[in-house]
Amino acid sequence: MRGSTASAEDGDITERRTSIRRTSESSPESNNEPKRSDYGFLSFRDFTWHQFTGTMSTGSLAVVLFQTPYKFSGLVTAGKVIFIIDLVFFAILCVCTALRFYINPKLIVKSVYDSHQSHDEPFYLGAFGVSTALILQNMSLYGIPATGPWLVKTCEVLFWIYFACVLLAAVLQYQTLFVTRNFDLDSMTPAWLLPIYPLLVTGPMAAIIVQHQPHASASPIWICGVTAQGLGWMVTILMYGMWAIRLLTSEVPAPPMRPSMYVAVGPTAYTVTAIMALGSAASKGLPDPFLGEPPQAAARTLYVVAVVAGTFLWLFAFWFFALTTVLVALHGKQLTPNYTWWSFIFPNAGLTLATIQIGKAYDSPAVNYLCSVMTAALFLGWLFVSASLLNAVRKGRLG
Repeated sequence: MRGSTASAEDGDITERRTSIRRTSESSPESNNEPKRSDYGFLSFRDFTWHQFTGTMSTGSLAVVLFQTPYKFSGLVTAGKVIFIIDLVFFAILCVCTALRFYINPKLIVKSVYDSHQSHDEPFYLGAFGVSTALILQNMSLYGIPATGPWLVKTCEVLFWIYFACVLLAAVLQYQTLFVTRNFDLDSMTPAWLLPIYPLLVTGPMAAIIVQHQPHASASPIWICGVTAQGLGWMVTILMYGMWAIRLLTSEVPAPPMRPSMYVAVGPTAYTVTAIMALGSAASKGLPDPFLGEPPQAAARTLYVVAVVAGTFLWLFAFWFFALTTVLVALHGKQLTPNYTWWSFIFPNAGLTLATIQIGKAYDSPAVNYLCSVMTAALFLGWLFVSASLLNAVRKGRLG
């Protein structure tokens, strides 16, 4: 009798825990998403680091439009327009976030350092870093050809400032998370990957910036891009293990939050992009001499290794994409507009960029045409997500 009572109590406890977890995943407040204002619009207090996922997505789309194969002048113009929109969007968010902190200075510390497990805003500080990296990439892609040497030097200086800031932030933020929080693995979300994301896009950024740099400046940037990508990828592997355990031992995120699972696509996709792009730029990035030989000879060999390594990893990123797509499609009718919808864009932009690198390496028309299709789908997806979120904000229904 006592054993059956204890079993019943354990069952009740398990049921309550499951109910709490479901509520936590589906509740906008528990995910610290902006609340509705009385007038249907966001107030300054609603501007958090979460919103910078929008500039991540917009900036990544501009990069894709520039690098996609079979592009034409109109596509480059569209990329410039998207880049300008990204700059305006980023500036507005920075001003509104600064006003939020001015109104309530205590939120500055809380937004980057909070010991409550239900408060996930500190994870999204990485979205601000990634948005900055993408602006620097677009400055180099769109700005340098239309300006002069001054922007080349500016990009070099900004790269080193960026790297110093994101490396320091990665150390301090994970130190804070490890020391002050007692995490429940059942509550893990892909947002746990975001603090390391700024380092994961450092490699692709370095590969772009070195194209316009003199060799004396290009070589340190190239080496830094390799090391930063290595750190980002190794931390990601640790997080992937925990994410797999969470999916195997607990329920997948609730349907409204399920698009956030696309975040797991990004680390592998951007690492493939970085490996292959840095390999392609090795002739400019390797020191001269390199291991006692001219860098050109080593660069050719290094690019072959990079292509094989990138090809080896690409399908892993696609697997995450396919898995998430199936899980999202199973409950598509339950999706409601919220900021996780930006996960439809940014991580998959990384997958598109990785595929572009593979098509370039193998000189494959079929892969290049696939890249064009992926670029078009990404652009249409960005339009849809932007319109849906703006409409939700206007009606005060942003979940």
